[in-house]
Amino acid sequence: MKKLFITVLLTILLAALPSVIVSAADIDLVTDITGTLTDTQKEQLNQRADRISEQFRCEVAIVVIDGMADNDGAFEWAMYLYDELNFGYGPDRSGVLLFLSLAERDYSLIAFGFGNTAFTDYGKAVMLDSYILPLLGDNRYYDAFSVYLDKAEEFLAMARDGTPFDRHTDENANIHTGSEEQHTSIMFELAVVILVPVIIAFIVCSVWKSQMKTARIATTACNYIPPGGFQLTGSADTFLYQTITRTKIQSSSSSGGGGTTTNSRGFSGRSGKF
Repeated sequence: MKKLFITVLLTILLAALPSVIVSAADIDLVTDITGTLTDTQKEQLNQRADRISEQFRCEVAIVVIDGMADNDGAFEWAMYLYDELNFGYGPDRSGVLLFLSLAERDYSLIAFGFGNTAFTDYGKAVMLDSYILPLLGDNRYYDAFSVYLDKAEEFLAMARDGTPFDRHTDENANIHTGSEEQHTSIMFELAVVILVPVIIAFIVCSVWKSQMKTARIATTACNYIPPGGFQLTGSADTFLYQTITRTKIQSSSSSGGGGTTTNSRGFSGRSGKF
């Protein structure tokens, strides 16, 4: 079903281009078949994407579709489109792709080749959470794509200079990951949530204990033995608990991005809702 839908989608994409197309390699780096972007906006974004891709030899692409035909998820769709539309620069097919499905409001940001080096796991998280997703959440698609190209150019420049954008190279890491003041505030809130109930419980138990003035510690169990003594008439073993130990099998491997995790197909990425 997906292959059929992708074939139809590819046909639509090719038919939407103004010139005669003979291969998927000629598809614009910024492709929107939903009408979300105006022709002028698409032209501007494509010019920027082409310039950045040529400058850093790593394609920066955007694909926006109306909806997905199955439940494979945005990450799987992004990888499939990356392959089917032949994205990627050079023999290593280096690139990064921002994929949106508007019907489900799903997104995926994936990287391949040198894109894995430039766009670390931390870098993708900062790019999405701090810059792109807030704009997408407000349906400001053109602004979100513009910021995406800005941050992609910045990250690629840092990676070319040998210092990919990551936690240890992020000058604003305390802002992106939470400042010390925020951390202290969270710890204080946790302390209040935990300690207040404990203090209340202690007070209540103390009051109850003070009311148990007639209670005495028993030194024997005579009061609990029936007349004639204790007689055991039967016994049985009952299985009450079991302990299961599980070991996680890692299906991904670290790439050269200083903090990038790739899957078996060589892609790294993140997906979710916007």
